[in-house]
Amino acid sequence: MILKNKLTRETLEITYPEFRKRFAKEIQDAFESYRKTQLNKYSYNFKDDNSIEFNFYFELHWNFNYFGNSNWYIERMD
Repeated sequence: MILKNKLTRETLEITYPEFRKRFAKEIQDAFESYRKTQLNKYSYNFKDDNSIEFNFYFELHWNFNYFGNSNWYIERMD
């Protein structure tokens, strides 16, 4: 996967396991933001955390970029 820094335009090419390890806090922050948004959106249809987490990782590229508060964003996932 290729990540890019919003501030410095530095490019980083890493594997998915490295990404999960190196950006664990940013992923967790993005997930919490995504979770709150989904629970507010579907309050009448409460979803369990497993399905919310599955949906978050299914669209990780978009969710990390838009729900995360990181200087890095995912440019491409291979």
